Order: sequence, then C-alpha cells, then structure tokens
Amino acid sequence: MRWLILFLLTPIAALAQDLQGNDTASNWRVTHYETYGVWNSICDEREEYGALKQRCYIRRAEVFSLRPKFGAQFIFITPAPDGVEIEFGIEPGTLFRPSGFRIDGKDGAVWRTRRPGCLTGLSCTFDGVGADEIVEAMLKGEAYRFEFRDRHGQAQDLTWPLQEFSAAWADFQQQAQARSLLTSQ
Repeated sequence: MRWLILFLLTPIAALAQDLQGNDTASNWRVTHYETYGVWNSICDEREEYGALKQRCYIRRAEVFSLRPKFGAQFIFITPAPDGVEIEFGIEPGTLFRPSGFRIDGKDGAVWRTRRPGCLTGLSCTFDGVGADEIVEAMLKGEAYRFEFRDRHGQAQDLTWPLQEFSAAWADFQQQAQARSLLTSQ
C-alpha cells in the first residue's frame, strides 16, 4: 500500500508497475498534468506490446499519518464503459463513523455512503449511476468529510475541499475525450 501511495503522490509516474506487474520504475510518460486545488487531472501513456496505451484520471491522495503509523487515503476517477469509475483507496482496518463518509454542502450532507466495504477499509468502488451521483454531489458540494478510526486506532477527521473540483472535472473530460477515452459524458 505504501508504494501505491507514493505513486499517487508523485506527479510523474516514477514508481509504478511494469508490464509484468512488478513494482519497478515505470515507462508511463505524463502527457498532461494540471492541479486544481487539491485535485489533479492527469493523462499519461506508454507502449504496451506494440500499441500505445493512454489513460486519464482525476486523483486526490492524502497521507494523514507518517511513519511509523503510516496511513493514507485516495480517490481515483477514471473513464469506464458506462461513464466513469470512482475508486476510494482506504487502509484495511479503517472504521468510519456511520455518517463519516460523506460530501457536505451548505445545508449538510448531499451524499454519503453506508456501504460496508467503504466503511471498513475494504473495496470501495462506484460505477454507473452510483458514480454519476457522486460526481453530481462533488460538483454541488463544498467538501468531502471523512471521520474514522485508522488501522492504528487513531481518530482521524479529513476534509477535502471541492471548490476547485469542477475545473478539474472539466479538464479531465476535455483531456479524456481528446484521447477517445470517455464513451458517455
């Protein structure tokens, strides 16, 4: 998990998997990188078995605890066959409060999840209508709020501002469409 977080926090893909799946220096070349507040809109490419592979994504990663009790959380928004896929990377052993995984607006929560996997540090991925609802909430909301106990038992309260998300979203859509990576948006 630590190597994944290092990759997520690096503007160029210096640490990533090679074509055999090994955690080695990668041959991904960044072709687009813009920062909008805490949000990054990134595209990169590499040759895979004689063909050009391109990808674009929005990313936010936060290391909330350094060594020796390392802890981090991230979100990736990537193109998917039915729009976009949203993946939250949460440390195994994390326990969220029942209403502690949400997007807040001026008048309270505009979106929240109560999925057991999301609230307990297991798989937390949304696609289709679920991903569309999250993007809509991100465009309207003011901030993500994450209130939880990390895998070391420490209370955490993270806030990810959404004021710059709409600009990151527009950039991501433009870049992904220019590379024919988005099929419906």
